[in-house]
Amino acid sequence: MIYDFSYTVEGTKLLEAVADIAFIAGQRGFFSGDSREDIAEFIRWAREFEAIHEETDWDETDYEDAIEAFTNNKLRFDLD
Repeated sequence: MIYDFSYTVEGTKLLEAVADIAFIAGQRGFFSGDSREDIAEFIRWAREFEAIHEETDWDETDYEDAIEAFTNNKLRFDLD
């Protein structure tokens, strides 16, 4: 199934979250040994992040702090 998210606000937000999560995970040296599974996990995390923050007012909440805290929490959980 091919998804074309580039023309929707929701799709753009999801792609941004996936990219940010992958970037943060890379900075932290995360690698499970299976890059395809890592990517699938980052997509799941991004969907979860977007669902949690569906009603978040990003003018009042710092997005970068929120996505970094979320990702750091996920990385600690998965590495334990």
